[in-house]
Amino acid sequence: MNAYLYLATLLTVSAWSFSRGGAPERAAMAAIVVAVFATAAVASHRIFGGREVGVFAVDTILTFVVVTLALLAERFWLLWLAAILIVSLLLQLAIWYAPLYYRDVYLILHAMSAYPTLILILLGTLRHRHRMKTKGHDPSWSRDNRA
Repeated sequence: MNAYLYLATLLTVSAWSFSRGGAPERAAMAAIVVAVFATAAVASHRIFGGREVGVFAVDTILTFVVVTLALLAERFWLLWLAAILIVSLLLQLAIWYAPLYYRDVYLILHAMSAYPTLILILLGTLRHRHRMKTKGHDPSWSRDNRA
């Protein structure tokens, strides 16, 4: 994964989501931005040279935040995002306990969820904009639909 390409994509998608998205889109984007910077802060100088407990902790917290958002929000795409992050966590654990440590596989598995998460937030923001145009409203949270 090219770090500069990812950061440019992150900047673009986050600017779009923060300016055009609803509350769930902004919350998920904020969580991902915080997680990106936290991952950079806790990663070892030789990233994925060994078991990255700090990176795993950041990913675990991000997953819990997104699962909570998925449970509270009126957005289907958050369920997909939560699923991607859960699978990514499980794959990290699986590679930790592989008979041989595969640095490249670990790196690929961790990066594998990076772009799909941004694509999902972008699609979620586009769907939010579409619902706002066609219906004039788009409830953000599950309790907003109660009568």
